Amino acid sequence: MTPTILKRNPQRGMTVIGMLLLLIVIAFVALIAMKVVPMYIELYTVKSTIESIRNEPQLAQMSTQDIHNAIQRRFDIGYVERIKARDLKIRNDPSGRGRVLELVYDDERELFYGLFVLLKVNETIPLTPN
Repeated sequence: MTPTILKRNPQRGMTVIGMLLLLIVIAFVALIAMKVVPMYIELYTVKSTIESIRNEPQLAQMSTQDIHNAIQRRFDIGYVERIKARDLKIRNDPSGRGRVLELVYDDERELFYGLFVLLKVNETIPLTPN
């Protein structure tokens, strides 16, 4: 009787537990993305709105109320809901180079069960075009 040599083939692939862990990680990343990405999209919309106001030729003649109204109209079109134009402070630049807009707000959203993500924005943007 000759001994038979069994050739071992290592198994390949994922186990069910490995697949479940991978699905849990993917679901967690997707949950965070669904909460965080809209925050950044809204911030981008706010900044692009301010940039479009900066490029208007009649900006120097506009009053603060006119600027707020123009920004709010663009916010309404762009579905900006977390910040209103009246929350933006427009003041004269201390260095004497025109007016500046202070963009200061917090965007807080709940991820799950009391865990929140917070976006803090604190910028001073000159209203004179570059």
